[in-house]
Amino acid sequence: MKMFCFTDSSGILKSDRFFGTGLLVVKNVGDLGDKLNKNSQPVKAFVKESKHKKTDELVKANKADEAVKMWRGTSHFEMKFDTVGNKTTLPYYERMVDIFLSDSDNRFSVMIVDRQNPEFNNDGIGDAWEAYTKYVALLVVREMKNLQSDHLCLVVDEITKPHSKPLSLEDTLMSKIREEVAKDPTLDFEKVFGALSIESQSSLPMQLCDVLLGAVMYDYKKKNKLTSEKTEAKKEAFVQKIRSAMGEETLAHEFKSNNTKAFFEVFESCA
Repeated sequence: MKMFCFTDSSGILKSDRFFGTGLLVVKNVGDLGDKLNKNSQPVKAFVKESKHKKTDELVKANKADEAVKMWRGTSHFEMKFDTVGNKTTLPYYERMVDIFLSDSDNRFSVMIVDRQNPEFNNDGIGDAWEAYTKYVALLVVREMKNLQSDHLCLVVDEITKPHSKPLSLEDTLMSKIREEVAKDPTLDFEKVFGALSIESQSSLPMQLCDVLLGAVMYDYKKKNKLTSEKTEAKKEAFVQKIRSAMGEETLAHEFKSNNTKAFFEVFESCA
């Protein structure tokens, strides 16, 4: 069976306590994309209408310069965890979770690294590029062990390539996956049949990966008192939706969901 693996990371700066990498594995990628796209249309329409309304208000208040600045600073809208918080759009973010959970072939796993763990060697990661590619590779290889008979195509969120790095993001990841696979004779590197980097704004499955990862990261931060009241007011209802679906009081611990049709796992690493 051929599966598509969408990856995303959060907390990539060394100043962040928690670093998280999420892996969304999908068989029926066309069906998932169609459902997510249909679900996203009302949200995009609402955001567009709100922006036009704000523009009209600024122009009427003789603040055309602010309106121009607002439009110039606006990129394409994405349904990501950062944009969760508006009560009007909340049901559509919750629907993203329902869509993921509706297919038993869908899988999502999160690797969490606590930089304050005494067993973690923060100096061993290197720069953000090395951290990102290292943990994506580790997570993919871990999933290969779970899906022994499947072939995987890796789709990664595009990040800026430092001038000092000789290989592309795709080639760097494939190289690191090859190194990890070589450590386990039960694995076959040929099972990863390709890697592709894309901008997350062009992929709703990638945005779903971001939303699920963001919810787990939120709970780890909340558990350690790293969230503000303002953030909790925006995110709590959405994260509670996922907690309830998983049958967990918090997502901030190692677990595999036994309550859901789709596979969902959180685990911690000191690698």
